[in-house]
Amino acid sequence: MRGLKFRKVAVGGTFDTLHTGHTALIFTALNYGRKVLVGVTSDEFAQAYKTYKVKSLKIRVLNLRSLVKELGGNDNDVIIDVINDPYGPTIVDPTIDAIVVSLETLPRAIEINNLRRERGLRPLYIIAVPIIRDGFGNKVSSTLIRDRTGTKGLGD
Repeated sequence: MRGLKFRKVAVGGTFDTLHTGHTALIFTALNYGRKVLVGVTSDEFAQAYKTYKVKSLKIRVLNLRSLVKELGGNDNDVIIDVINDPYGPTIVDPTIDAIVVSLETLPRAIEINNLRRERGLRPLYIIAVPIIRDGFGNKVSSTLIRDRTGTKGLGD
């Protein structure tokens, strides 16, 4: 797969407390896409399924822009879009060619492709990133970080 570039690659998430798993997703999307569409859950959508207080959308987007810049992306190559459901534009946008997911969210990518087929759209090429684990074998996640640092969301 080295050297293969798609016109537009999608990746999505809440991106609450950024960690190495998020870095792997964004890095992979930047490597595979000429353009990258990052779907970030709205505050309302995030709070509908999270059991803790998520940082505000504004803070999450600012942190995400910083991460994108650190990884060599720029505002010309990366579009950050607010999503209000698990699919965002992936089920309706014919210009998206590929999607980057974790192995944990791979079933959602398959669901997206089924919905695209139903709508007469080409299925997305799925790029699955392995789950990142800490030195103890725990899946690195915003929840793990929050639990280890004793923070409760919002300004952490």
